[in-house]
Amino acid sequence: MSFCRPTVCMGMRRIFTTMHVTIDGKTVRPDGTIDWVGEGPEGYDFEAFDRADACVLGRVMYPEYEEYWRGVVAGKDDTPEAKRYAEFADKTPHYVLTRTAKEFDWPVARAVSDLEEIAALREQPGRDVYVVGGATTVASVINAGLLDELRLTVHPMLIGEGMSLFDKVFTVWRFSVTESTPLSDGAIRLAFSR
Repeated sequence: MSFCRPTVCMGMRRIFTTMHVTIDGKTVRPDGTIDWVGEGPEGYDFEAFDRADACVLGRVMYPEYEEYWRGVVAGKDDTPEAKRYAEFADKTPHYVLTRTAKEFDWPVARAVSDLEEIAALREQPGRDVYVVGGATTVASVINAGLLDELRLTVHPMLIGEGMSLFDKVFTVWRFSVTESTPLSDGAIRLAFSR
């Protein structure tokens, strides 16, 4: 039996994202790099990943994401944390928001044309749904009212220019802070829920 709070029904899958951002909300530098994200254990939010059994990402992010994580699975030299995430990615269904691509070489990837399909996914049985990104995809999920939890690893730096996570969020959404965890590299992991 499920029960409901004002904005979230228990028993339904939750949709969350976990992103690395600077204090000024940037997700990448203008050249696309994220050199402030370390490769150690704290660079990965496994507490969140371990409760997901589906991933969502945008068509722009997909090719590089697939190539990188399939390379790690194939034996590319990397950290134990990267290998753990790669194993998660290689066995977890990925729903790619695209109106152009219809099929992918990666067996876990499936094209979906709009957020209505993600909303329908939320209603199906299963564990949580992880919105991998990028920033435009995360903003569109927020704007659609589908994001239940926003997990940010905030790095103590300002970069001024770059892509902002929130530039394309067009309405007011209220969240409550549910977690605040300082990390050893000076960053802080924050979780916000609706």
